[in-house]
Amino acid sequence: MRLLFATGNKTKYELMKERLKELSEIEFVIPSMLGININVIEDGKTPEENAIKKAKQYYDVAKIPTIAEDSGLYIDEFSDDEQPGLFVKRVNGKENLSDEEVLKYYIDKLNKYGGKSLASYHTGVCLIDEEGNIYSELLKETKFLMTSEIRNNNYTSGGILDLISYDLKANKYFTERSEDDKKKHYENLDYEYRKLVKNHILKK
Repeated sequence: MRLLFATGNKTKYELMKERLKELSEIEFVIPSMLGININVIEDGKTPEENAIKKAKQYYDVAKIPTIAEDSGLYIDEFSDDEQPGLFVKRVNGKENLSDEEVLKYYIDKLNKYGGKSLASYHTGVCLIDEEGNIYSELLKETKFLMTSEIRNNNYTSGGILDLISYDLKANKYFTERSEDDKKKHYENLDYEYRKLVKNHILKK
């Protein structure tokens, strides 16, 4: 069975392919492999709303089972109106900020709350099966610590906020983690993804 992942991001594709590799019945594809090129305006208010919108539009074109996702950052100490949510790099209504400006904003903000806070990424996932039935769920990743302290500036992948994100399982900053550390951090999330695909796409 082919499953379309509604993204043009090859890094996300490789991550999802690795996440679902145990499901050997699935032939995992992305839009470019099917000659599909559409632009989805992600104007939902939550990760789940955006995931549903993307899945619907790609399914309408491809007519095969489809999975889509979108995520937002939620920081425990921040008030509701301070939450980054879907707009991690939008600060005070401004977009297209440099990495340095984004980093400074979060460090200054965290310093107002004692220099640290637990946080997590919430990921909205939508699946559409062969019959066009729509299933969606909000998955919450394992919590990590955001801190106003930068351990080092040597990061080569991930977002700028990896510099101030600390993995509580590995006892390391995100920029210092090994591939094995990353797998352990995401193992619960990986399990939830596989369960969703088994239940709603493979019908197991």
